[in-house]
Amino acid sequence: MLSTGSRRAWAKSGYDPERRCWSPLWLHLLDTAGVARLLARNWLTPTISNLIQAEFAESESGLNPEDEFALLASWIAGAHDIGKATPAFSSQVPYLDDRMREGGLDHTPIDPEERRRVPHALAGQLVLERWLKELGWGISTARALASIVGAHHGIPALEGHLNDARGREPLLGDYAWQTVRAELLDLVAERTGAKDNLQFWAHKSESKSWSQPFLVELSGLVILADWLASSETYFPLLSIDDDGMSLFDCDVHERRVETGWSRVELPSPWHPRDGGESADFLLNARFDLPDGTSATAAQRTAVKRARDMSLPGMLIVQETTGSGKTEAALMAAEIMAARTGRSGVLFALPTQATTDAMFSRELDWLGKIESSYRADGAASTFAIQLQHGRARLNKEAGSLRKRGYEIRDRLLGSLGEAQEDPEKHRSSRPYDIGRDEDNLQTAKQHHESVKNDDRAQRDLAIMTWFTGRKKSMLSDFVVTTVDHVLFSSMRAPHLALRHLGLSRKIVIVDEVHSYSTYMNNYLERALTWLASYGVPVILLSATLSEARCASFADAYRRGLRLMTGEKVPKKPSPNVASMPFPSLAAVGRDGMDVTPVEATGRSSRVRIERLAKDDSLTALLGNALVNGGCALVVRNTVRRAQETYEQLRETFGEDVSLNHARFTISDRLARDADLLRRFGSPRRRPERPHRAIVVATQVVEQSLDVDFDLLVTDLAPIDLILQRMGRLHRHRRTRPKALSAPMCYVDWLPSASNPDPRVEPGSETIYGEHDMLLTAAALNRVLADDALVTVPDDVHDLVEAVYGAGSEAPAPWAEALERARGKAHKKQIDSTKASRSFLLNEPAMRGKTASLVGWLETIADDSEEGKAQVRDGEDSLEVILLGRRDEGGQEELRTLSTAPGASSSVIPVDRVPDRNVVRAMAMSEVRLPPRFTNSSMIDRVLDELEESCFVPAWQACPDLRGRLFLPLTDGRAQLAGVTVEYTSTTGLMEVNENDTELQSA
Repeated sequence: MLSTGSRRAWAKSGYDPERRCWSPLWLHLLDTAGVARLLARNWLTPTISNLIQAEFAESESGLNPEDEFALLASWIAGAHDIGKATPAFSSQVPYLDDRMREGGLDHTPIDPEERRRVPHALAGQLVLERWLKELGWGISTARALASIVGAHHGIPALEGHLNDARGREPLLGDYAWQTVRAELLDLVAERTGAKDNLQFWAHKSESKSWSQPFLVELSGLVILADWLASSETYFPLLSIDDDGMSLFDCDVHERRVETGWSRVELPSPWHPRDGGESADFLLNARFDLPDGTSATAAQRTAVKRARDMSLPGMLIVQETTGSGKTEAALMAAEIMAARTGRSGVLFALPTQATTDAMFSRELDWLGKIESSYRADGAASTFAIQLQHGRARLNKEAGSLRKRGYEIRDRLLGSLGEAQEDPEKHRSSRPYDIGRDEDNLQTAKQHHESVKNDDRAQRDLAIMTWFTGRKKSMLSDFVVTTVDHVLFSSMRAPHLALRHLGLSRKIVIVDEVHSYSTYMNNYLERALTWLASYGVPVILLSATLSEARCASFADAYRRGLRLMTGEKVPKKPSPNVASMPFPSLAAVGRDGMDVTPVEATGRSSRVRIERLAKDDSLTALLGNALVNGGCALVVRNTVRRAQETYEQLRETFGEDVSLNHARFTISDRLARDADLLRRFGSPRRRPERPHRAIVVATQVVEQSLDVDFDLLVTDLAPIDLILQRMGRLHRHRRTRPKALSAPMCYVDWLPSASNPDPRVEPGSETIYGEHDMLLTAAALNRVLADDALVTVPDDVHDLVEAVYGAGSEAPAPWAEALERARGKAHKKQIDSTKASRSFLLNEPAMRGKTASLVGWLETIADDSEEGKAQVRDGEDSLEVILLGRRDEGGQEELRTLSTAPGASSSVIPVDRVPDRNVVRAMAMSEVRLPPRFTNSSMIDRVLDELEESCFVPAWQACPDLRGRLFLPLTDGRAQLAGVTVEYTSTTGLMEVNENDTELQSA
């Protein structure tokens, strides 16, 4: 039986001050231990068996590795809040502190400011370290596991914090407090069954010490267990008059844990299978394709390599655009998951628009898997998540979120809760999970009925528990922008949870050629950490250079080598290998194995021509489209796209449309849908116009299956030129005779004989002069030859001509190129230095004593608003556009006329608008031009936006809280001395005072 002091120590006081309720510390510790045990056995262990086997391979306990891991996880989770048995913590709630005093736990008055110097997680680490050392543990072994306790609120301790806390002993309490803590730690060790195993864990020598990735994994599990055990929905608090001792009996408490666990809508891990089916069979079984579709050579090779390559490993797939790389990756991912026990797939893409498109495709893929597995009697409830800054606005995600509510209702209903109190049950959600970290407003929203469509009826759901920025990565299947992969290598709070989620999955990263040096530093470090967990990775690209491929391979291999105890060079040392195109590369600990594949996808011969003058574009298109046809004009900046659109409209009228990233969300989605409706695959039966001109920016480069007869493009780096060419003659169809052969005109392409080659200034700002000049040199050589680019045959040589070693340029360009090379080198150095500000260190080499102390020395923001920390050169300021009208002398705010669902609706300012209006507002968000975010203007812009439209009542809405609003009068507004205008045809643009021409964007 527990002493009075141990019975009186408190862990939770409840969040409603009118309710006098609590949770005894001993009960919360045992609840958390029980949840951690179940999480480890049922949810985590099956998915990371390789890591667990490596950690416990030489254990002397006699237990199998999986059981010993569950035991360790249960014990350390049970000790996580031991720092709450201190005056520093207990003094926060006076009436509970007084009860502890009555139980013999007295203390001197505690200064609130002083108390904050020793938070309970930090105190807990010190307490557990000391307790373990008293049991004979060495300092390094004790610190390794105690650091998990110190990290259970998301940020591990720093050495300075530990030293400072050691000098504040009154905050930890006297001998009576020490006795209670020892009693509680003894209780946890006894109840979890870890008591007899402590001796084995104490003798971890340096050669067998816990690896740092394992400690991070265990830390994430403890955080997760604590959050679940802290939820009143799962583990109700007790009345203040109830000391909880009726729950102390082992069997009684076990029933409490089982009941709480049964309320968690945590689906069983996906158990992927590989029956050795052919690539042709898998392709037709997993994707909605015409019957009898044959797999491409790349798809067949991806399936083969997924089965025979060494795992953990990384597969790099290089194939042309539109060749089925996505299907190849998903087929390979299912096989890799079956081989390694991974329970899900994360698919990362470069932009929110491409992520939304991929989310729909993955839903279809999962639906096919679910149908197949269900037919064989296998469990098939999949937790899926769409993760990016606007994910809440995605309609398919909304439908699946409602499906998650339905599953939760079913779980609680099976326990009788719905019958006891139907009204309470209707809005029941685990709102207090991770309370300090997550926003509570969503907890107050009522569930809606599920739409009766096919996807909603499948067992695919966004589980309610997985909502929230810090938890969504824990879903089995995640479709996300690449930022959320890059965040895994950025020092940020609760990073261990992100790593925990990633470690259970196969990770696919698309369009890996498109990231900057700054972003690649984060991506490479992420690959190193993924390898350290044994996570198989698949990278996709249509235009990846050999040097970049080698860097990715080296980063992944470093993680594999570090986890085998191999010392790696301090600086990366990639070995550049020949990578024919198309090909697949299998990367393992010992190197990279490249397999060339036959180009069975689309092949084309594109004629290249220089566009001599900007003003010749109208004449060119007039002649080319005289008998009809569809042309795509790609500009590198929104300003140039808007200018070109206005210019062409004067001649071609309604045949011209515009697509760029500076439209509102709803208008952008409508324009993307319009592109697919008019210029999509013949399988979609598009309503292809007789004549059309689409002026666009880079938004058409990636993941949009659109097809044009003629291409005009600004000069851009060669990989992007090739991507744009991928939108030219993409499908077999009848075309106007004059456009029967694919043709690409390149604007701003300097002549090889010009001693002073210039590139378009806006393009230079985005891409840099160096890569642009080398691309121009490569294209000039094509023009000097036969003026033809054959895809895929010429892709490799063109990419290497720009990004490979020994790139050449015309002799007259030597001085200009040397100057550009110097600027590029400096920018690369600056980018590398800048990225290191928050870049996570590599995992410590296995065998080297490791802990979590100092793991996150500098903390960054991993929210959507903080994504600029993993992306450089990004426009980062977005505003929600509203209409402002004067009605009868009263000013009112309205939604935009093009806002979906509630157009031109009056917006209340004394309360949160209704759901349809909130969605209409959120869908009217748009990105401001770069000039408004430069360092000389940003403060003024923010001040003006906050002064012009800040509505306190809206801050209670999660979709509006913290957002910036720009009210427009007759479509215009003044911002920082600049007039901006928004229309649904041109997007957001700047106009001069006379409204006659565009200003520089």
